[in-house]
Amino acid sequence: MDAARSARRMATEGAAAPPAKDRFSSLDTLALVRELRRYVGARLDKAFDLAPDGFGLTLRHSTAGRRELRITPGRFAALVERGGEHAEELTPVAKELRRLLSGARLTEVPDPGGERYLALQFSRPDAEGALLLGCELFGVGNLVVSRGGTIVAVQHVKRWAHRTVKVGAPYQPPPSRGDPWALTVSQLDVALRQSRTDRASTLAARLAFGGPIAEELLSRAELAGNVPASTDAAEAAASLVAAIGGLLGEVGEAPAGYLYTNDGVLVDVEPFPSRRWRSVSGTAESSRTTFSEAALEYFSSLPPVVALAPSPADQARGELERQHLQQMAAVAALTAQADDLRAQADALLAHYTEVEERIGRLAADASAGDVEIAGRSIPVRPGRPVRESANALYEEAKRLQTKLTGARTALRETEARLAKDLATHQSRQHAALLQETLPARKHKAHWFERYRWFLSSEGVIVIGGRDAATNDLIVRRYLNPADIYLHADIHGASSVVVKHPPPGSPPITEVTLREAAQWGVAFSKAWRAGLASGAAFWVNPDQVSKAGASGEFVARGAWVIHGTKNYFRDLPTELALGTIVLEGETVWSVAPPSAIAARGQIQRLLAPGEERDRAEVEISLSRELGVSRERLQSLLPAGGITVRRV
Repeated sequence: MDAARSARRMATEGAAAPPAKDRFSSLDTLALVRELRRYVGARLDKAFDLAPDGFGLTLRHSTAGRRELRITPGRFAALVERGGEHAEELTPVAKELRRLLSGARLTEVPDPGGERYLALQFSRPDAEGALLLGCELFGVGNLVVSRGGTIVAVQHVKRWAHRTVKVGAPYQPPPSRGDPWALTVSQLDVALRQSRTDRASTLAARLAFGGPIAEELLSRAELAGNVPASTDAAEAAASLVAAIGGLLGEVGEAPAGYLYTNDGVLVDVEPFPSRRWRSVSGTAESSRTTFSEAALEYFSSLPPVVALAPSPADQARGELERQHLQQMAAVAALTAQADDLRAQADALLAHYTEVEERIGRLAADASAGDVEIAGRSIPVRPGRPVRESANALYEEAKRLQTKLTGARTALRETEARLAKDLATHQSRQHAALLQETLPARKHKAHWFERYRWFLSSEGVIVIGGRDAATNDLIVRRYLNPADIYLHADIHGASSVVVKHPPPGSPPITEVTLREAAQWGVAFSKAWRAGLASGAAFWVNPDQVSKAGASGEFVARGAWVIHGTKNYFRDLPTELALGTIVLEGETVWSVAPPSAIAARGQIQRLLAPGEERDRAEVEISLSRELGVSRERLQSLLPAGGITVRRV
């Protein structure tokens, strides 16, 4: 293990900075929860909109004072002393938050259990059932309010096969992947032994720590991340569990905040002093009293994230559904009130003599009173006939029946609009499906388009396999003596071939090789694992062979490398989606940003994200860029996608 630790230190010495953090980790969420627990018992005063896409909730505590909880779903949240600039007019979501939660008391802040999901429980005397505010700090984000286990307000309506998030639906938190912070040595040992990937990928994806936290834990445990997870599993598990305990201990119950700048630019915020940043040249650390203070400072410095909000049609449908549920509730309430009034009048007449005696015992000068009949309290008029009191109840029931008729008419109109909207929505879906199945516009097909490919900034063709079969094929058929073979330093990555330029063209330089290496890392399991960076190596074609050591089996798609490998380390897992000009034709491409910028126009920057939100990201990109979803799927790497505007 000492050799592995030494290798790890050598590999990270002078490392380049990984990509800047763009949203909360599960440990950030836990740190915020621990801050919020100091304010249990606080009263929520008001809710506001915060520019550009957040919400503010003001909390007032009898001893801890006033604070504002600033929430940007899908990104971060912070509990700060001074509130931000509030929008002049409230959005519908903020209005619902204010209506439902103003005056409520914060009763509990549950542990997030390793998820990036913030849940706040409230109580209000006039609310039927407990109130819960849930905020998703992953993917595109969402904000939900439930009352008595039923959703009563939601930022974005969402539907899955197993779960629906809309007003009126039963409240269900996002599916849990298990709490990685509660792992024991034996549990982690089993997970490492059973994993078929390296340590970094296992911690990041399979055990749900996420890429940055996985790298931090490996750094603290002094373990190499790019070796198979099953290597020295028992010893590694013990070291990692100790690192987990140490990290949680440093966060503590009152987390401080730590900001990291690289060459003067903010790149990270953590609720602990980060060891993975210590090896990055040009990085400086500064601290703040609370994690929330540091988080607000950091995330306020970032450009806005692309808002992947529902379409106007989805929003209109959600509003109709909310109106429909409110009207149904109003009809039910009016019906119950009218029925109760008629039942009271019937009870007075059924117990006429008994009621008459009790009315006589009421004060003669009182204008109204109550009598207990058949276990219920019924209003009567002292000094007046029983029938007169019953008639008053019948008249009130008749008045409510008139209102009920109008409410039922409005309900039927809303139901008709919903039915029409549903039919329109289904027609649009059918038309979109037909459009996607139509043959694409013909264009000149190039031999390399059957594989993954891109053009480097120097115009060099780079190809990669899509699966084991094409990994074999591109090496057997297209790797020529003047080409370069490249592979990410992680199990299961694509084989990458950098083609030699045509005669008379400039030779391949380190610029193209580095771009190809970054591309190879992005199209490896490092992306799905959410790793911030990775390593890759290149060799000459004569170093690539199917001949392993004596008796060694070489699987399909795999190749044996002989001799010295030339490494590129700390390559960011970042790609650009854009258009380039290829032989006079504009085509879509996904490649390192420098390659797209040199030969065309970058439309979006891409980084690893939540896999559960992949479909929403694809749909939004398809709408915004006017490219079919099928085409996007052929271009993008496997796993979740985070999108940033240029």
